[in-house]
Amino acid sequence: MDGGQTIQGFLRAGLLDDITVTVVPVLLGVGRPLFGPLPHDVELTLMHSHAYEFGFVQSTYRIDATA
Repeated sequence: MDGGQTIQGFLRAGLLDDITVTVVPVLLGVGRPLFGPLPHDVELTLMHSHAYEFGFVQSTYRIDATA
């Protein structure tokens, strides 16, 4: 099982309060979705972001509770 599937399970169960996403500056021609299909959209609020001099950007988001 990959990390995306593990995170997907936690998202589906509503067990995460925040999530950090690291973006690597490479455009892929093909690939897999980051977390795979979810039963509904997950609303996020940016808490903070940091750009590293070697190109990575790391952003932390609060996962907003769904109604």
